[in-house]
Amino acid sequence: MIETDFRNLVYDLLAPERNTKCWRLYLKLFDKHVLRLNMTAAELDSAELKRELHTKWLPSSRPMDLVIITDKRFIPIEFKMENGYDRDGQCYDYWQEAKSQMSIKRSAESPVLYYLSPQGHFPEINSAKNLGYEDYPFFRSDKIDDVSFRSELLHWVEDCLAQPPENFPCRKKLELLRTEINSIIGARDMRTEKLMFNFFTTLDERFDENFCKKYYLKRGSNRRAEVGDAYDYKRFIDRFFGKAFSWPSICLQCTDVKLDDDKELLFRVGCYNDRFNYLDESRAFCAGFMIFSHKIKQGLYKETDIKPLLDGKNILPQKIVDEYDKKFNGLVGRIALHDANGNTIDFHNVEETLAQFRTQKDIDRAVERAMTEIEALLKEAWQ
Repeated sequence: MIETDFRNLVYDLLAPERNTKCWRLYLKLFDKHVLRLNMTAAELDSAELKRELHTKWLPSSRPMDLVIITDKRFIPIEFKMENGYDRDGQCYDYWQEAKSQMSIKRSAESPVLYYLSPQGHFPEINSAKNLGYEDYPFFRSDKIDDVSFRSELLHWVEDCLAQPPENFPCRKKLELLRTEINSIIGARDMRTEKLMFNFFTTLDERFDENFCKKYYLKRGSNRRAEVGDAYDYKRFIDRFFGKAFSWPSICLQCTDVKLDDDKELLFRVGCYNDRFNYLDESRAFCAGFMIFSHKIKQGLYKETDIKPLLDGKNILPQKIVDEYDKKFNGLVGRIALHDANGNTIDFHNVEETLAQFRTQKDIDRAVERAMTEIEALLKEAWQ
């Protein structure tokens, strides 16, 4: 299936004039899984869809694949297959068009371009121009949201199919779209993904109200591009064994910590899937502190960004600050976490992981050991 046919299937399911019975339900679920804008009922009712809507930006006046227009927002959506490529300035033009249209709506909200690809890749730097966060391949998630067929879009289709469509052609289009997505992303070993999810949820339950109070932590907002959404494991485990960057995590805000401007300190636990690993970064399941910038909706990772905010400020022990010399992932005080037998937790090797965690008891014991190591780090930080 070519990109145009794929896009048209999504359009047929979401456009009010093409799917008169189910479009609003499917758009609500599309917002839940893909856009994550928490649209109100009134905004959903106001929605209209356009395909191949041209921008006014010269020289090309490029057509945008899909645009959702509501009484509050102008939302451009770009589809990109594995073998597709972006034209020069393409995503930049789309975002500029959205910015112009949001200005007409007198909205103070920053526009977002949704970039949908099979694995969840970022757009090419020549396409996004200066919408990136300084160093490729990172992009500012307040401007571009990288969406994966294998996670968000597939979950949307499955959720739609779970609501039995009365319209037979509509159901067939959903089934066709699901088949096409599975064909594009290829076979997946769901055993390790399910095991990872079980491990994360078991660990996440340990960060309860009492634990957070004891170590001056709190749950961050899980709205799109906020602290709690920073590579939320509920989304990024599905990408872990794909080809794009994935760092499924649990992120908690550090209370009573004052940083400059719009930045705050968070405590992060998670693992990295070894994509874009220019500095041979460890893949081990780990914990550490990170500085989150609300301005760019992104965690800082460069030493030149992090050190000035922490040096001599008595926020974290100076020893931890001085030891930070990583330019990738940005975890200050980073420690690897281990299972009950002292083995590093590394989900990349499927067979080793399945042997390491054969039962829920294995997971529970590993979580217990990891929590001991996490508490030791937190005690050192707040000494």
